Amino acid sequence: KIMNAEMLSYKQQGSYDSPEDVYAFITVAPVCSAPFMFAVVVIGIKYVIYSTLLAEIDFRKFENEDGLALAVKFFLIPVTVAMQEDLMAVYARLANARYDEKVLDISGAATKNKFILAYTMQLIDGLLSLVVNFLKMLSTDDILDVFLNFAALHFLQDIDDVFYALVEKGFFGDDMEHMANVCKQISWPRRTGPTKFSQFLTNLDSLLFFLTFCVRLAVYITAVILT
Repeated sequence: KIMNAEMLSYKQQGSYDSPEDVYAFITVAPVCSAPFMFAVVVIGIKYVIYSTLLAEIDFRKFENEDGLALAVKFFLIPVTVAMQEDLMAVYARLANARYDEKVLDISGAATKNKFILAYTMQLIDGLLSLVVNFLKMLSTDDILDVFLNFAALHFLQDIDDVFYALVEKGFFGDDMEHMANVCKQISWPRRTGPTKFSQFLTNLDSLLFFLTFCVRLAVYITAVILT
């Protein structure tokens, strides 16, 4: 009870800072403005890259794989989930942050619909990355290649962060840099869990993580059994 009271007090006083990535532009910047369109282009590039990789994956069977390779892939399943930064960010914010109309005083374009849109676009990004990582792992025979693919695909997740960092440094003009500074001023109130439904929502990040893990595990076991 003491711990619950302390956590409730902490959440009531705390806030969830707006993410420092291009998805913040989707929420904060006016539609069709330069920062908004910049974010759409960067996110679209990631979508295209993941879709291309997905189309090029060779869905080979596992008849020639030894027990060690299968074991390594089995233990890498939770890693494929945990390393999805965009997906984990969505899970975390969904469980801990809620929209507040007070942000409209900072940016009149930061509406609830755009708040949801940013979440949705980042969720698609994270799911595409997860599917590509997982299927690429399953279709790779050599253990070393599995780890090399992990490193290469992890780099792709940071494309939007790299471009956002350049915006912050002024590489794309003062207007873009100004919008990045506006994003830093925005924070979202935390869910406090005063009701049972709210308590359920605050645990949603853990539930979604384990659900995603279980789905990946089920797909892996099915693939191994069928082959």
